[in-house]
Amino acid sequence: MMSRVVRLLLVGIVFGLLTAGCNMGGGKTPLARPRPQPAEVFPPHIAGTVAEYAALAGGGDVAVQGYGLVMGLGKNGSSEVPAHLREHFNQYLRKHKISSSRGEDESSPSDILRDLDTAVVLVRGVIPPGAPAGTRFDVEISALPETQTRSLDGGVLLPTEMHLAATGPETAGRQSRSWAEASGPMFVNPFLNFADSKDQSKFREARVIGGGKTTVSQSIRLQLQHADYQRADLIQTRIRDRFGPNIATAKDDSTVEIRIPPAYVRDYQPFLQLIMHLPLRQGSGNWETQAREIAAAMEGSGANHDELALVWEAMGRQVLPVVQKLYNSPNQTAAYYAGRAGMRLEDRLGTEVVARYAQMKGSPLQIKAIEELGKYGRTGGANVALHELLDDENEMVRIAAYEALRQRGDTARIRRSTIKGQFDLDVVTSSRKSVVYASQCIDQRLVLFGGDITVRRPLFFNAPGDVVTVHASSPEDELSIFRVIPRTGRNSQTFQAAPRVEDLVRLMGTMPDPGTQSSIYGLGLTYGQVVGILQRMCQEKDIQAEFRLQVLPEVQKIYKGSVTVGRPDMPGS
Repeated sequence: MMSRVVRLLLVGIVFGLLTAGCNMGGGKTPLARPRPQPAEVFPPHIAGTVAEYAALAGGGDVAVQGYGLVMGLGKNGSSEVPAHLREHFNQYLRKHKISSSRGEDESSPSDILRDLDTAVVLVRGVIPPGAPAGTRFDVEISALPETQTRSLDGGVLLPTEMHLAATGPETAGRQSRSWAEASGPMFVNPFLNFADSKDQSKFREARVIGGGKTTVSQSIRLQLQHADYQRADLIQTRIRDRFGPNIATAKDDSTVEIRIPPAYVRDYQPFLQLIMHLPLRQGSGNWETQAREIAAAMEGSGANHDELALVWEAMGRQVLPVVQKLYNSPNQTAAYYAGRAGMRLEDRLGTEVVARYAQMKGSPLQIKAIEELGKYGRTGGANVALHELLDDENEMVRIAAYEALRQRGDTARIRRSTIKGQFDLDVVTSSRKSVVYASQCIDQRLVLFGGDITVRRPLFFNAPGDVVTVHASSPEDELSIFRVIPRTGRNSQTFQAAPRVEDLVRLMGTMPDPGTQSSIYGLGLTYGQVVGILQRMCQEKDIQAEFRLQVLPEVQKIYKGSVTVGRPDMPGS
């Protein structure tokens, strides 16, 4: 809505200038008496709030990009390096004393860049609004069009500086300001099949989950639509009253600087939403009048329930008596969002409303309600409801309940572990059909629903590209597993594992390292490779479980044609 307000103001200004220009013709045309312009009518979730008078500046998405080097591709990389990037990477490799992944310590930078084990790539990402330094975000990787890179699968991005995307390719290696850095293993769409010609080009695209990290904090300020000292001071006062001293500072008649409160540093975007929905009305009883106006709008047709509830939340606990009257509204959407506002304002009854919708089978609000319980439910009732939902017949409900419990730190039915720092592995106790669930946003995490999920035997499974081979000759045999080593093309040693998915994942993901008996254990596959193998084994019924890949939030769908959007195996597709 804010962009619409700005556009309306700009259109009015431009129209006025054009009209004035048409009347500058020797002064013979009499000036028309200006007609009074009707005041703009704002919707109830904007009227009287900060959003009516100001817009966030420096709080929007920041597109960043850089050029990086991926190693560990075996023979799937390329020897081409665009001329405008060659010197940059020569200097980079010398500065960081990076040697070939083939173990050739004396390799020159030119030798490394010519090696098919490497590829020069474009790294792109979006820094979320108001992100402080150290904020993690996902990045997308693509092989450069002028190179012959075949696949990024199994590769690792070396540390890469990221600059404003608008600065263009000519800035590679120059001393322009760095906004973020990125590094980490490639995650290629696990649904792709290299044998399918339609998929082959897509292996040149990948993501690094949580691989971006901001290096500077974004400044956030409110920019008033019209300069007004009194209004700027009022906005400063209202924000300080609601969120604490020194959170807002009016610098002049047009600018109010904003500081993220300590309580919101780890989750600052809800704070930015609240300050934009904060009402500015003053005087006794005005807050109650506006709260009742919001309640009436909530039950009206075409209501923007999410935004209206944010106004209540921004007002604070004083509005609870008004909000509570909608908890049992026959308008289910209004009742849910009233409950959400109440729960976020720490009202126990509000939590009960949201928990009710979390358990309402078939409701379009069910998943939203489960997610809200994970973030804001502060009573034991939230945990009880979520535990029950871990056994729901709907896989999406079970996954949402797990995510909510994990966010709350409740591990009563979640056994958590880390695979040698590569990724997390969670095992969830559930009485329903087994599910293998993989995250693809911010953190690398595999989740096994159903405890001891087994691998069918006998079997012979060979992943595309000979990444890994798993076989067992009889129903009584353990699994035998080996991989092809990318840099040599030779087979690794063969390992034995119990026929459980958990054991198979641990073996595939663990980095090779001498154990106590000086023996090597672990195949060192990347998280993306492990996910791809599990997806195929589930598809081929070698693992008796459904495979589900996390749906990307809208903010993570940085570019059209995101590599994992719209697959039939994905929840919600």
